Amino acid sequence: MWSKWRKYILSSAMVFYGAYAGGVPQSVFAQETAQPKEVPGSEMEDLKWQLKQMEESMQRQQEQIQALKKRLEQPPAAPTAAPPVSKEEIKQVVEDYLSTDEARKKMALGLPNLTAVYTPDDEKYALSIRSPDDNYTLNFGARMQFRYTYKDKDEDFEESDVQDITVRRARVYFGGNIYTKFIHYYVEADADKFNFGMRDFYIYVTPIEELNGKFGYFKVPFNRQRMTSSGKLLLQDRSIANDAFTQDRDYGLDLYGKPFEGYMEYHAAVFQGAGQNFASLNNGDNIDNKLLYVLSLRYNPFGKYDYYDETDVKYTDKFKATIGASVAFNAKDQDKKLKDADTTTGVVDLGVRFRGFTWDSDYFVRSEDPKDEGDTVNSDGFYTQAGYFVIPKKLEFAVRYSMVDPNTDISNDLQKEYTVGTNYYFRDHRSKIQADVGHYVTDTKDQDKEENRVRVQYQIIF
Repeated sequence: MWSKWRKYILSSAMVFYGAYAGGVPQSVFAQETAQPKEVPGSEMEDLKWQLKQMEESMQRQQEQIQALKKRLEQPPAAPTAAPPVSKEEIKQVVEDYLSTDEARKKMALGLPNLTAVYTPDDEKYALSIRSPDDNYTLNFGARMQFRYTYKDKDEDFEESDVQDITVRRARVYFGGNIYTKFIHYYVEADADKFNFGMRDFYIYVTPIEELNGKFGYFKVPFNRQRMTSSGKLLLQDRSIANDAFTQDRDYGLDLYGKPFEGYMEYHAAVFQGAGQNFASLNNGDNIDNKLLYVLSLRYNPFGKYDYYDETDVKYTDKFKATIGASVAFNAKDQDKKLKDADTTTGVVDLGVRFRGFTWDSDYFVRSEDPKDEGDTVNSDGFYTQAGYFVIPKKLEFAVRYSMVDPNTDISNDLQKEYTVGTNYYFRDHRSKIQADVGHYVTDTKDQDKEENRVRVQYQIIF
């Protein structure tokens, strides 16, 4: 009896050992061994039965060992490729990080509830510091223009040629908003030709697009080429017509807006009218108790666009055009106030943009009426210029013609400009190189005075 139970115990132990020897339970095999089997009557048959059970158990062990070996020999599965991350997700992650105390500490700000953002693709600024609600912002930027100039002057007038390497423009500026999103400020200083001075400082309020206000010291909104930043000019400098009739900068107040979804633009402004150099004259007081008044109206028949950029580096897909007119009462003459004359100046301009092509023209008139004696002096002038990107957003060719007649009642006093140039843009206006050749003529009674200029300029905004 004992020998029979011993057989049962021994065989069951071997079966369970075979099922769990590989460290992996085999539930199916365990279920099979758990089923009752008929034990042979003779001892020889019992031994054969036990041997058969051991062989089956060993065979299963070998199968398990081979399966484990194959799994170990297989190379690790390649990780599943992560789904692409969108720019919006990256931007959100960066903004979330920059809003943390750790990021502000690393950037040495140490200011609570402020976020600093580096903006290398902004047209003007490089660094922006802002509050979470954007009611307080402070933006920084700078611009430099390095220029080489060669002037081939007229030997008939006993003038010598000139070569010059200079920093044509060096500007630092900051601006932003305060208290709310529609009260803004802007300050700009320059070291042009290493003469440091303030260039702009003003406050402007923009509650709605149809009605805005600006007060301080800034450009008089008279002609469009003067309103265009010197960093966005088609050629390196403005035309001789602009130089003759511009109203430049002044202290004043400007009410302006772009109603009808940007199809219109208007300016109604009043200025001291003393010019940029008034501070050194008469202790900065107005010299004749007259103010400069400016009215300006513009129409954009195909909707608003950036007509204060003389290039089409953004490559306008849809045809755009603008036409404008301005008049200035008690106007300046080459940024100088005329205290002994009543002066009125007007301008009409036209501009076109389409797929890398630009065309701009201004026509100026001025009337100076002396208070006491003398005849009225009438003058006029114009410029027309065009540019085209032969390689979109990269390589541009430009040409301009400009003329000024200082006194329409006098002959042989015309001033003329012929300029051709090429521009290459590395990063839009932020990094570009410009080269041009200009021919300038001044008519005189006996002989025309001529001058050729070759200029190369590199601009960087940071």
